[in-house]
Amino acid sequence: MIYTPEKHPKKSFALVTIMVVVGILGGYLISDYFMMIALVFWVQYTAVLSYTQFKRKPKYGFNTFTETLLHPQIRFFVFELIAVLAILSLIFYQTTHIGAAALAAWWLFALNFYAYYERFPESKIE
Repeated sequence: MIYTPEKHPKKSFALVTIMVVVGILGGYLISDYFMMIALVFWVQYTAVLSYTQFKRKPKYGFNTFTETLLHPQIRFFVFELIAVLAILSLIFYQTTHIGAAALAAWWLFALNFYAYYERFPESKIE
């Protein structure tokens, strides 16, 4: 269910919101491991989501930035790059600011996709 945001946009957005809040607050207040776990979850979530969408062969255009990011190959490359750079910055430089910015970007992407799926329900894949 969480890997089909086009069918369950509210639940997917809620999951991303929880992971981002726990990752950022836990990363700053408790331990860097909270942020690391949230970023690794983002890597795993993106990989599974891209794979399931690639398997279903969605038909999205390239008219908007959101539609471009809905393509599984593009989404995989962009999101994995952001998450891996944030993970590497946590490991090598111990900078939580980059990790927090990456998690905030994930939340903004999720908000954008949520708004897209709510606005265009006909684009949902059945």
